[in-house]
Amino acid sequence: MTNGTQWSSWLLNDRWFTELPASLQDSLLSGMQQRRFTSGRTVFERGQPATGLYALLDGSIRFGDPGQQCHDLPRPVGKRPYWFGERALFDDQPSALDGFAEGSIILLHMPHAPIRQLLQERPALWRHFCALLGQKLGLVVPLPEQITLLPTVERVAFRLLMLTEGYGELDRSERVVALSSMASQRCLGLSGEVVERVLGELAERNIVRREGDLIHVLDTSRLRRAALHRLTEVKA
Repeated sequence: MTNGTQWSSWLLNDRWFTELPASLQDSLLSGMQQRRFTSGRTVFERGQPATGLYALLDGSIRFGDPGQQCHDLPRPVGKRPYWFGERALFDDQPSALDGFAEGSIILLHMPHAPIRQLLQERPALWRHFCALLGQKLGLVVPLPEQITLLPTVERVAFRLLMLTEGYGELDRSERVVALSSMASQRCLGLSGEVVERVLGELAERNIVRREGDLIHVLDTSRLRRAALHRLTEVKA
């Protein structure tokens, strides 16, 4: 359906990619492999260790969340590639969703380990992945070492946003997060008791609803406002 020359041209016409330093562009161009999946094939599974960075070139991916809901990532008509998977770079946590092909799809994939190694060797490159995730969350994403500097409530709200908005715009009115997915020492650095207390406060404000070990996010706009801090607020 496509070839290396075509997908390279798509990358070179992508705004996020073209704003990267030439060295990072070269690393992605050389490190990403084209993969094809037929309809219904699994791309990644919930609980699977961080799998890396993806660029959807053609087709649609279907995501399933802990509440057994499934949501489509829209076909990238006029928007190729569609990047996803960068959230795991920040927390190194397993996938919180299942992802499988809705029809035949083509994507590019760079495994987690080489990207993490690249970022360890060149920390200045983090800001580019912060920008990519920030486009989806609708706020500034701090550098990884800054996230635990956020106040407690803002930190928990930010973590929930990462988990619920990290795949971009999905058409659903309610988003569900497993409590176990919250546990990221790198993003939270908080005890379970503190996280439970903050979730209770968010529930009292009708931003989330608890159902056993599931957290239903009821209002992403208010959750985004709860996450705002000098490190995350978009400057005018």
